[in-house]
Amino acid sequence: MAEKMTTIGAGAHFKGKISNASTIEVSGIVEADVTTEKLTINETGKFGGSINSKLVVVSGSYDGNMNADSVWLMPSSRVSGEIKYKSLQLDRGAALNCRVIQNWDEKVTPEQEVAESEEQKVSDPNNKQTSAEKA
Repeated sequence: MAEKMTTIGAGAHFKGKISNASTIEVSGIVEADVTTEKLTINETGKFGGSINSKLVVVSGSYDGNMNADSVWLMPSSRVSGEIKYKSLQLDRGAALNCRVIQNWDEKVTPEQEVAESEEQKVSDPNNKQTSAEKA
């Protein structure tokens, strides 16, 4: 079976939705929300919108919310918005001006559970501790 690939060439401007493409290559301007296996934004490419992908390679400009297993930011990349990733490679020269969150789908750590439990005790109106016990 042939790979389902979508290419937005240099000089092209696409606005809308791309569906059923396993690989997307952007050299033009794209304003869309996409879910794909691999997305490449070339040096001349500009992408605005949300991305859900296994692999994202950025050499151009990106602004939006990205959820990706692996993100590779090349030296010419300019990224803003938010990136949620499992693996991030940032080459020297890449500009990153965004919120970056690693392993967004991991389970809550034991330290977080303890902190949440303590917060719950303090805010629980049925908690029968006295003021002296809390201090």
